[in-house]
Amino acid sequence: MARALETRTIAAVTLWVTTAALNGCGSSRGDGEPGAAAGHQALVVSPGVTVSSATYTISGPNDFASAGTVPVGDSPDLSIVLNGIPVATGYQIDVSATASDGVTTCEASTQFDVTGPSTTVQVHLVCGVPTGDVQVTGSLNVCPVLDGVDVLPNAPFLGGTAALTASAHDADNGPNPLVYSWSAGGASLGNHPQPTLTFTCTAAGPVVIKVTVSDGDPNPACADSLTATVTCTAP
Repeated sequence: MARALETRTIAAVTLWVTTAALNGCGSSRGDGEPGAAAGHQALVVSPGVTVSSATYTISGPNDFASAGTVPVGDSPDLSIVLNGIPVATGYQIDVSATASDGVTTCEASTQFDVTGPSTTVQVHLVCGVPTGDVQVTGSLNVCPVLDGVDVLPNAPFLGGTAALTASAHDADNGPNPLVYSWSAGGASLGNHPQPTLTFTCTAAGPVVIKVTVSDGDPNPACADSLTATVTCTAP
């Protein structure tokens, strides 16, 4: 999955370079020395996220190589002092750091030449938090529809029964078989896989019968409902 890097420049890295001739050293490897930030607190990248140290590597002609870790202070200026680098062209410095959250990374890279006894090189340290794409996979469900509900007879005597029959259709027949939920006067009569139910009159008067059909979709708005009235009469 593609990932992007949300970045911002937070620090200017200053590289102070002195040559081998100035220091009386003919080595082809340089020694890194921490800058003045050693006694400072960590650099704040964002609220609660800090950078306390940075790692650098330098490569150059004639297999020159130098590497080290330097502390990062609370100032956006990081200094790396290197002694004994031969006068030459085609050096490159790469600086990297990982913030305290373990996710934010900082990077910098630039090329430079050493042309005299002292050279100053400045690069910009850029920090960013990787962001990712979210892939959402969904399924299409056609909700069921109640076509009607019949009550026969619709005025049974007390102690008598009425046959309740619902008719419904589900265009895609899924994700599950239809289930019919019945209630009478607000009291549940249970869930049933069949669209029929027998209701028994226990008290005189009208009773509102409600049926709800569902195909198992977790969205309650997908269910459909209808009502009918049974009028229980005294003999």
